[in-house]
Amino acid sequence: MRNSYTVPFFLFFLFLTTASWAQVDSVIVTGQIKNLSARLYRESPTVLVSRNNILQASRELVRPAPLAVDGTFRVSLPLIYTQEEMYFTYGRISTAFLAAPGTVTITLNADSLFTAAVPFQFAGTNAQVNQQYARYKAFEATYTNKPDGRKITNSTEGKSDVFAYQIALDAYRAPFLAYAKKEKPFPLVSRWLNSVARYNAAAFLYERAQFLGNDIDATLSDTLRPADDGLLTAARALAMNRFAVYAVQQSSTPEITRQNSGLSVRSLSDLLLRYGRVTDDERSRLEGYVDNNNAKASDINFFNRLIKRSNDTIQRLVFYELLQQRTRTKFKEAATDYVTAYWLADVLPGLTLDFSALLYDYARPRIDDPALKQSLAELYALQIKDSSQVRQAVRTLQKAQVATNALDLGNGIFVTRDAFTDGRALLDRVLNANRGKVVYLLLTSPNSEGGRQAAIDAQRLRDTYRIQDFALVYLPAFGDDPRLWIEFSAKNKLTGDHLLATSSQLEDLLGYLRSNEEISATIIGRTGKVDKRNAPLPASFDEVKKVLVKSF
Repeated sequence: MRNSYTVPFFLFFLFLTTASWAQVDSVIVTGQIKNLSARLYRESPTVLVSRNNILQASRELVRPAPLAVDGTFRVSLPLIYTQEEMYFTYGRISTAFLAAPGTVTITLNADSLFTAAVPFQFAGTNAQVNQQYARYKAFEATYTNKPDGRKITNSTEGKSDVFAYQIALDAYRAPFLAYAKKEKPFPLVSRWLNSVARYNAAAFLYERAQFLGNDIDATLSDTLRPADDGLLTAARALAMNRFAVYAVQQSSTPEITRQNSGLSVRSLSDLLLRYGRVTDDERSRLEGYVDNNNAKASDINFFNRLIKRSNDTIQRLVFYELLQQRTRTKFKEAATDYVTAYWLADVLPGLTLDFSALLYDYARPRIDDPALKQSLAELYALQIKDSSQVRQAVRTLQKAQVATNALDLGNGIFVTRDAFTDGRALLDRVLNANRGKVVYLLLTSPNSEGGRQAAIDAQRLRDTYRIQDFALVYLPAFGDDPRLWIEFSAKNKLTGDHLLATSSQLEDLLGYLRSNEEISATIIGRTGKVDKRNAPLPASFDEVKKVLVKSF
């Protein structure tokens, strides 16, 4: 569960409101930092209020609220669930609170921010619940018998799923039960914290089953995933994410894949008619297959030819259909709904805008749960944010010459490419343009969450040093089409030099950098010589700074 008084190292996304889905309920978060000094205001002029998305536990969707001169703030956030665990952060302190339709007021005193055990005062919706929760977190911070993942794993070794779940649940509930002996909890506080403990235990069980390759006892299904649960917490999002990964694994067993080895002739023909590139004659032939749902062995080459013509699009749609088909074999409809929504949310960041729109428009109508529809729409809005600016960056690159030196795509994104030279010569162009600076060269990829996160993390380094002293150079491994990287860079405003290398150039550069990893960093000194290969990655900010200082 999220730490209440330390700022988590999550990827912060600015939460966008969107007209793409109807949203009725919202919560208004207001408050004041009393006795706010000029120094404290300069250090932290903004408070952050963040919330979870049940489809992506790794993201907190954050709405910043600037402080007025008197320390007051106000921000409104949508609600998808009846009650949602949200987080308030100011400077280095943070707390969770339970949000519901209405107004939550949070007051702090700047004079006691770092000395009071409970620096937060709540009013408005769920005021007593949130105040007691803050007291509980202060108690938990001093509680000695906190849940320990290694101990839980050792205690559950060889145990059945039912016993393993109970052992984990007891461990996660222990701090709250100890607190309940000290102060009688409000019913909603009990529901909140018992829900967190239950989902933490569920997440443990799903991860355990995935590791062991076991099928979890079916009698636990309703316990691990209660129906009609109107309370959303970070623990629930994590448990459901773990369930999705487990469910895909269970739906990919040999016996299920044998039963569901492919789509029906009608389904595949329909996909090709809607999304494939076909001639009039081919369209007529496919319509016949749709009517008859039958094909001969000699027709296989015809289908293969059409699939190759729209390879990536059709393959992803076929995978989506097979995922639904196989998951239904193993799980109930509600579980299938979640798994398919989770899969789409998971792949969106690695897709171009056009492909995101295609998959989203295809898949969203197939999801029945309204909350999952809204959760997916929320993440899709993040995927397509600043789309006009992103498309302009792509057009600028497409209109440019084949060879470009520091082509400005906007927002400080400079692209260098030249398919008619070797990789080392291409890199030298960028290094010569940054002669006299320390260069942090990041090899990364837009095709993985780790690669995307490393690229975003690197911006903190870019913002730390003067442009006269430091240069950030991205070397993306994007395959044959750079569009995904350009869209990702423009959307996230990845300021710096971007070296677009072909496959052969990249292979040449990997030999020079001596890196076998998908994500790696190299520090190049002011004279253009390598100072540090396999340098710390951007997420290890302090470690990177320690290494960089030797090159300045």
